[in-house]
Amino acid sequence: MVNSHAHRYHQGMSALSREKFIEEILKCVPEKFPLVKLARGDDSFSLRVNGHVVSLENIYRTAVLRPEDMRHHIERWIVELLRAAEGNPDRTGSYDELKERILPMILADGEDSAHQHTVTQPLVDGLLIAYAIDSDRSIAYIPRVQFENWGVSRDDLHETAIDNLVARSESMSAQAAQDESGQINLIMFQTGDGYDASRVLLPTLYERLREHLGGPFVAAIPNRDILLCFRNEPDTVDRVRTQVAEDYRRMPHQVSDRLLLVTADGIAPWTPQG
Repeated sequence: MVNSHAHRYHQGMSALSREKFIEEILKCVPEKFPLVKLARGDDSFSLRVNGHVVSLENIYRTAVLRPEDMRHHIERWIVELLRAAEGNPDRTGSYDELKERILPMILADGEDSAHQHTVTQPLVDGLLIAYAIDSDRSIAYIPRVQFENWGVSRDDLHETAIDNLVARSESMSAQAAQDESGQINLIMFQTGDGYDASRVLLPTLYERLREHLGGPFVAAIPNRDILLCFRNEPDTVDRVRTQVAEDYRRMPHQVSDRLLLVTADGIAPWTPQG
């Protein structure tokens, strides 16, 4: 299963350089959205869209993975940017109005200060838990100013987010990989709802998976749309770790290429067995 999942990472990767991708956006966006003002941004690999600097990394990775749908992805990306610029009513919503849509999101710590104004708390070294308001077409992180206006504690915010994640995950399915003897050595969650990596935080994850994977087991969250859980055995770890590094390097919405150890007491950084 890991190999079949890996196969598509390599399709079309070398065909589209970052410079060619910028040229493609500069060509196709004016055709569909003639009133949008586009210019090259000052930051590396960015554009100015109606005066706002926007990073192209995630949309580029998405387009490279599915080059046949590139124009569709670019057009949808522009529409979402325009909607966000119109103003988000959630930014002024109260806690009671929004609490059923609050979910946790795991982020890399210190990723170019992009989330310095976002409510976060540490998970393990190098990773943070942020909190987002989920909408049909977008995920908006909760800014500290809004959180402070709500007057709730971080513990309450975290509990609400986890409860919502549990409810969203109740009917979730997973894919499992077996070795030659029929023993399950890897379980993959990939629903595509934006919160698969966050599911490493599910309170019952360890209890539910240890009967299949043994315990403690290892987890990887190379990007936000996948959670890999696998046996803490050298052969399995080495095989999966290589693909995790590739996934992290190529896929959009990257989180971490480091492995995590899932135990009965919580999550810790994985270290090689002595």
